[in-house]
Amino acid sequence: MRKPGALLGVLLVLALLFVLFISPGYLRRAAQPPETPPSQEVPAPGGREEEREVTLFFPNQEYIQTGRADLPMLKTVTRKIKATDETLVAKVLAELRQPPTEEGLSTALYDQLQILSAWQDGERAYVNFSSTNLYGGSLQETLLVHQIVKTLTGLPGIEEVQFLVDGEKRESLMGHIATDEPLSAGEL
Repeated sequence: MRKPGALLGVLLVLALLFVLFISPGYLRRAAQPPETPPSQEVPAPGGREEEREVTLFFPNQEYIQTGRADLPMLKTVTRKIKATDETLVAKVLAELRQPPTEEGLSTALYDQLQILSAWQDGERAYVNFSSTNLYGGSLQETLLVHQIVKTLTGLPGIEEVQFLVDGEKRESLMGHIATDEPLSAGEL
């Protein structure tokens, strides 16, 4: 025979699972720092999507497989995207998720990584990752940080990138590269 306390414990666990998996939007909103704009989904009034040509950086598979320092770590790909000024950073990051069609390139922004929000404030871009599935070796973290920083600082008006994890500054994303301060392409 089960004790009444065990049934209460099971009900509490079920309620917690319901909150975590049924209403994750609530948790994401609570994790965002105050400088986050209201929504990346809806363009600002009067904001019109325009087609923009952007340069994206993707990891070079030959560099990864051979470790040869004479090869470029990243290679560029130019794509056209539609975005407003307010949605540009988020849309560029979505493009980085798309595997390049060019042979020998990949992306460090693998599907299991969740970006909770991304935006620009002045000359700084913010990329807010979920801590879920945010792990990897030093090469994986190096490729991810370099891919994002080099791509975003190539956009008009962005000089540096601040990484956040669950809405907060952290020493590093995966334990290898300092991300507690904003990074610029020149610092990599």
